[in-house]
Amino acid sequence: MTTTKARRRPLAFADLTAREQIGLRTAIHEAGHAVAATVLGGRIHAAVLTDGRVSGIHGKTVHAEVAAGSWPSVVYAGPWAEARWLDGKRPSQRLLFAILEGSGHLDNKALCAAAAADVSGDTSNEARLTVPPLLEMTWPAVVSVAQVLHRQGEARHDDVCKALGISDGGGPGSAQLAHIRAGLRPVPPIDARPPVPA
Repeated sequence: MTTTKARRRPLAFADLTAREQIGLRTAIHEAGHAVAATVLGGRIHAAVLTDGRVSGIHGKTVHAEVAAGSWPSVVYAGPWAEARWLDGKRPSQRLLFAILEGSGHLDNKALCAAAAADVSGDTSNEARLTVPPLLEMTWPAVVSVAQVLHRQGEARHDDVCKALGISDGGGPGSAQLAHIRAGLRPVPPIDARPPVPA
């Protein structure tokens, strides 16, 4: 008797439960904050994903240092990454506004506060111009950091640096990050293989 194994199709977003979808969306959202903060010259302590039976799924990125003038872009990067994940390369304004009113409501408040603090410029517009090309260039790193977050519940600065393919530790004086921002250094591709347990 011969048996053949039918090839299983890859798992799709639609195959996940509503709770798993929210967890993945939140991981992408927080990874967007973490990658943007790092690429713009900052450092994070950790991006964390919590899953409580009562409070639900929440994410938080804790920053060790944020490069001067980059806070609005770092804040906007989370909702933009989530919208990019859900809508593809060109997320609609409608979806972005929905995210800023929903899961990104605290980011929306932070953007408003940044705009109020900087009376001479348009910080929100600046973030909308900075973030999309920055995260498009580093999208594989956003997904890689989200994978770490989703599997382990936490991603640290070293995880972000590894996903970006940099070895100098990042920070405001990093030549490797300057090369990424200038488009002169590629970001490593997404590693689709699950980690092998030791």
